[in-house]
Amino acid sequence: MSNTDNSSVPMDDESEVGNENATTKSTKVGDKRKSEYWNHFWDFRDPVTKKIVQVKCKYCEKMLTGNTNNGTSSLKKHLGACSKYPPNVDKKQKLISVYKSPESDATIVSNWKFDETACRLGLARMVIVDEQPFSIVEREGFRYFCSVAVPQFHIPSRFTVARDVKNIFVCESGKLKKLIGCLKSRVSLTTDCWTSIQNFNYLCLTAHFIDDNWKLHKRILNFQLMDSHKGKEIGKVVEACILKWEIEDRLFSLTVDNASSNDVAVGYLKTHFHDKLVLEGSFFHMRCACHVLNLIVKDGLSSVKSSIARIRAAVRYVRSSPSRAKLFAHSSMLVKVSCKGSVCLDVATRWNSTFLMLETALKFEKAFNRFAEDDPDFSRELKDGVPTQEDWVNAKVLSLCLKLFYESTKKMSGSLYVTTNLYFHEVLEVLSCLIEWENSTNMDIRIMGRQMREKFDKYYGDLGKTNIMMLVAVVLDPRYKLRFLKYSFKKLYPNDFAKVDVICDNLYDNVQKLFNHYDAIIASSSSKNNRNINVANVDNGSENLSSSNSEQMKKFYDDFDEEESDFIVEKSELDYYLEEARERRVEGEMFDILGWWKEKSDKYKVLSTLAKDILAIPISTVSSESAFSTSGRILDQFRSSLGPNMVEALVCTQDWLRASNVCIDIERFLEDVQKYEEELDGSDTGITQVNEFVGNN
Repeated sequence: MSNTDNSSVPMDDESEVGNENATTKSTKVGDKRKSEYWNHFWDFRDPVTKKIVQVKCKYCEKMLTGNTNNGTSSLKKHLGACSKYPPNVDKKQKLISVYKSPESDATIVSNWKFDETACRLGLARMVIVDEQPFSIVEREGFRYFCSVAVPQFHIPSRFTVARDVKNIFVCESGKLKKLIGCLKSRVSLTTDCWTSIQNFNYLCLTAHFIDDNWKLHKRILNFQLMDSHKGKEIGKVVEACILKWEIEDRLFSLTVDNASSNDVAVGYLKTHFHDKLVLEGSFFHMRCACHVLNLIVKDGLSSVKSSIARIRAAVRYVRSSPSRAKLFAHSSMLVKVSCKGSVCLDVATRWNSTFLMLETALKFEKAFNRFAEDDPDFSRELKDGVPTQEDWVNAKVLSLCLKLFYESTKKMSGSLYVTTNLYFHEVLEVLSCLIEWENSTNMDIRIMGRQMREKFDKYYGDLGKTNIMMLVAVVLDPRYKLRFLKYSFKKLYPNDFAKVDVICDNLYDNVQKLFNHYDAIIASSSSKNNRNINVANVDNGSENLSSSNSEQMKKFYDDFDEEESDFIVEKSELDYYLEEARERRVEGEMFDILGWWKEKSDKYKVLSTLAKDILAIPISTVSSESAFSTSGRILDQFRSSLGPNMVEALVCTQDWLRASNVCIDIERFLEDVQKYEEELDGSDTGITQVNEFVGNN
């Protein structure tokens, strides 16, 4: 096909468009055309040679190259695909489609017409969201289902599906970049690193922000390959990602775990972005609260490890063979255990799984005692012996202790609700329990409490080591404000009220700095015209006052204003907010803090802007860790064989399409994925080896 040549002129009259059987023109001398296909096109001939050089479709007016010597295959092909050619127009009654909306349970009724492109994109979306392998299109069951459900659908190859996945990634990436670019609020980040089974280092960067409708969002920005886990390297990779998304002017905080390399990375970023951060990055670094709790628990468990080891060995024995599991189930039935499940084995390095193991094992305490009688090998094969009564007592107390940390970790690891304002309350509850455990009559619990308290004081004993934003979040919670913090500190330091005053004064000063910073930004962005209008209105009022009073009376009022000026204190939004009555706190009721600030945003314009940024701060890195699950579930060999670009496309796009904190687990991809990368990148140099591809990234 080519564009119209100005030197060519149409030689046939333009007959009426839309007639399926167009009138055949009288054949000119020397014209060899006999095919009916020529009747659906207008001729464009060379003025000199009089030969046909182009033809124009009478229905869609598309230009094609035409030559009587080359046959009519191109004309036939065009008519078969021409959307305006009458036989191609679908005149059938459309089908009615009834389905449930994926966003809600609402039933939607609409007209349906087969769309090849929509089916392909839907297939690619299924592969992404449902974590299916590209090879699903080659499986017999899938192909049979498509032949029954949508026989018109031409099933694409796995390479085409991979290309469609990449296209969806590019499209969704553009949408997300546009969304973030339109934000009036700042963005908080979390990041974590992981090493794959093929020794590839990956970094996951996740953004958290509150939009203009006061809805909290969490989006994975990058699942990036990097050279090492060194601090400076992490800083450079994060910096490149920030610049790629163009959010360097919108940064608010970065939440990381307590690895020393992360301290170096945060320092690197603060150095390069200090002039773009709030108060030059004074509160930019946020430590992962869940990671701190994990360190506290690990120190405490060492004191009761013997009891845990015996219960773990008993559980492992029961689960080691089907015959033992069957006998244990019989023992459970004899002692009438109400639990319908079974015991679960923990991962020794994960205290949360140890808690779940103990919680379940306690329900089967009587079953274990009966099982020891039914299976003579039970006590012989356990080197440290069967669990004793003291072990079960320790397990009960330990289970109650660990439940507190387990529930706190669950609360603070959320990413679909605000967690910043929960931080101080959870830490306060943990400290209260540690004090109780330190005074326990049980020696093991008392030792455990002391060890945990030492680790707790290392991170939370000095408030100077705590990010002040976590306390500011409590101030911005209308149920508590500054008065609750002052009350809490008095309870924590009952014999040192001077220290309490210093802490509260320092906190208020920081809140005031933040308020002044945001107030200046909002004032600078306000319309100059609006300010001029306000000033003009004030001046007009002064003139009216002057004209209505004598000079003597004017001096009288001016002297009064001057005398009273020392007693007039102008209150800010912050002062009015802190003095206003607190919202009533209802035990067990979920308080919608974002909804409250949305409702009060007109009244507290500066504070609501500050609240929008602070309440978006994540207090844990779990949202980033979920991409490769550092809690024991790692990316398997199939996924690791994918090229880095495809891994990032799958991980990020799934998160964007789901728009939730569902853990990522894309499984069972073909080992010949190098071919996918070759086709996606347009390479024609043969199969690209994985390690070579990594080197280029």
